[in-house]
Amino acid sequence: MSSAPDNPWLDQGSSQWPEQPPESRRPLYFLVFAAGVLLLTLMAVFYIKVIRDGRDAADPDKDPKATSTTADAPSTAKTTTLNANGSLEEAREAVSQLKEKSSCTAKDDAKSLTVFIQAAKKEDKLNKERKLATSTLAALSKNCGAEYTVDLTKQMKKSTSEVSDLVSDRSWWHLASPAPSGAKDVTEFTTGKHNIRCKFDDDDESVSCSIYIYDYPSPDGCENKTATYHLSQAKEATADCNSALNSSIQVAYGSTVSHNGIWCSISQEQGITCTSELSGKGFQLKRAAARLF
Repeated sequence: MSSAPDNPWLDQGSSQWPEQPPESRRPLYFLVFAAGVLLLTLMAVFYIKVIRDGRDAADPDKDPKATSTTADAPSTAKTTTLNANGSLEEAREAVSQLKEKSSCTAKDDAKSLTVFIQAAKKEDKLNKERKLATSTLAALSKNCGAEYTVDLTKQMKKSTSEVSDLVSDRSWWHLASPAPSGAKDVTEFTTGKHNIRCKFDDDDESVSCSIYIYDYPSPDGCENKTATYHLSQAKEATADCNSALNSSIQVAYGSTVSHNGIWCSISQEQGITCTSELSGKGFQLKRAAARLF
């Protein structure tokens, strides 16, 4: 027979109060991890700010407002907006961009060039800036073509005297077919046989030549009529029979004449060939044939 325990209170207590598991340390680990992440974030922000401030300090000309993020920046390229009160530096930048980025719109380019020339004149730096203006004009003439060149000249000649004088010197025009050296400046002429008679028009800077007797098919609507051919500085040559020109100034065969950017060669075999210096377009007339080019 078993005997009762010496201390029953101990047995009862051990059955009523079981052993507790050890306390979890997960909350403590989480707090340590969160503190570490926060510390790294603060260090990163501080580092970026220090680097950016140091870079801005190294470039004092940089606009502080230009430090916005790429997401806030506009997607289009920077363009320079000009007005009559703009600075010379802004105007110079806009004109410099025209050499490579012009849309070949004469009205817009004329405005940019005019603002630049006027700003240079205002600051008494026109002589210094003239080279940039003329080199830009030359590049535009080459890149944008004959019609653009004529239109740009007309647009800028409407402006102030310094602007008009600059473009009136046509040394900046890109010439597709320069007149031969020694060409004689005349305003009208005829051949030895007086069959082809030509006149230069100073108003629209063109030349017109009438041929009285010819063996080739007439221009449209001109059967049995004197045919007259027209050439301007930039446009294609045309033909009609709306007029019959006359001239008493005879030039010798083998001669070359020119006026207002158009030159004509006179040949007994090849007839008369007139060419625009600017565009290279023209016409050739002789009794046997006519050719537009």
